Amino acid sequence: MSNWFEVPVTRLLLVLAIVIVVGAPAVSAQEDEESQGEETQASASDRRRAMISTGLDSEAIAARWPDAAVWLEPPEEDRVLALFEPEKETPASGALLILADEGQSVASGLAGALRQPMARAGWAVMTVGLEPPPYAVQQARRQQAITDAEMSRSNAGNGGTGNTDAGESIMIDVMDGVDVEELEDQYRTGIQKTLSVAVGDLKDKGYDRVAVAGIGTASGHVARMAPTAGGDVSALVWIAPVFARSDSSDLTEWLSEAGQIRVLELHSSRAPEVAEGAGLRSPKEREAAFRRADITAYTRQPVAMSDRPEPRDAPALANRLSAWLASDR
Repeated sequence: MSNWFEVPVTRLLLVLAIVIVVGAPAVSAQEDEESQGEETQASASDRRRAMISTGLDSEAIAARWPDAAVWLEPPEEDRVLALFEPEKETPASGALLILADEGQSVASGLAGALRQPMARAGWAVMTVGLEPPPYAVQQARRQQAITDAEMSRSNAGNGGTGNTDAGESIMIDVMDGVDVEELEDQYRTGIQKTLSVAVGDLKDKGYDRVAVAGIGTASGHVARMAPTAGGDVSALVWIAPVFARSDSSDLTEWLSEAGQIRVLELHSSRAPEVAEGAGLRSPKEREAAFRRADITAYTRQPVAMSDRPEPRDAPALANRLSAWLASDR
C-alpha cells in the first residue's frame, strides 16, 4: 500500500519541478518587458512634466463666486480666471490689479485677502492667480539656488574671488530634449499677455487710473511691465518682492524706461540690508541703485510683517497701499 502511494507522489513532484524550470524564463522575460515598459513610461512622464501645469482650481472658484468671475482671454493662450470686486465707495479712486504669488489661486493667500479692504477704501480690485512655471524651470531654479549657495561659500573662502560663471549653463537644459530658457520665456510671455488683457478689461470698465501690484515672485512679472505699460498703468506695486537673479539685474533698466510710472515697494521691516546670493539685492540696495540711475519715481516702505506676508497682513498693507495711491491724486 505504501509503495502504491509513493510512486504517484514522486511522479507528481517531478512534473512540478519540470514546469517550474521551463516556466521561469517566460515569467522572467515578462517581468523584464514590464520593467522596460515602466521605465519607458516613466521617461515619457518626465518629459511631460517639463510642460504640464498643476492648475489653480479656476473652474471651482468661478462656480463659487459666479458674480465676481471674469474670464480673461489672452491671445494664443488658455483663458485665465480673474475675480473682480467693485469699489464700495463712489466715486471710485481707480482700479487695482493684483497678481498673486506663485502657485496661489485668484482667491487664496494675500491677493484674495486684499480684495475687500481695498474695495472698502474706494478701489475696484481685480485679482489674478499665478500658476507655477513648468517643472523643468522649477528644477533649474532649485539647481541654481544650490549653485548660488556654493558660490557664496566659495567666494567667502577665497576673499570674494570665486568663479561667477559656474551657474550660467544651468538654465540652458536640465532635462534631455527640453530647452529650459525657451520654456521660461513662454511662461513669462503668457503672464505678460494676461496682465495686459486684465488692464484692458479694467479700462473698458471705465477706470482711468489702473495700478498693478505683484506679491512675492509675482513682483518680477509686474516689474517687466514698466517699459511698455506707461499709457495704461499709473503705478506699480511690489509687495514683499522676490526677484529672480536675472530680473534683479534688469530692474534699473526697466524703471529707467518706465517714464512717469510710480513704483512702490512694500517690504518686511526685518529685511536684511545686504542680500545674500550672486546678483541679488536687498530693498536698501535696490533703492541705492535706482538713485544712482536718477530714478525718482521709486519709493520703498518697510512694514511690520514677515518676509512672506500672510492674509492677516492684508488690512495693514491695504492702508499703506490706499494712502500711497491716493497721494498721486
